[in-house]
Amino acid sequence: MNKDKEKQGKKPEPYCKNCLLFDKSKKECKVNILIEGEHYNMPVEPNDRCVMDLMGIEVKQVRWFVEGENGKPAENGKVKIEYPVDFFKK
Repeated sequence: MNKDKEKQGKKPEPYCKNCLLFDKSKKECKVNILIEGEHYNMPVEPNDRCVMDLMGIEVKQVRWFVEGENGKPAENGKVKIEYPVDFFKK
């Protein structure tokens, strides 16, 4: 197997510096933690291991945005939420 194919199939090490959810300027994880309606972000360092991974918490993407009458992103309009099918599983 050549090295290019080997790199493609390899997952990055679970360190904050390898993650798209790591905010370098604020040194925090962009995963929102919700507690009684308030959201918080955990302070982390680039070489920290992923806390979510260490705790066995599966991170799922939920996206919310405001859509105008024309169906495009807008300042005012309807709030839309996209989430995985099994997000609210029981």
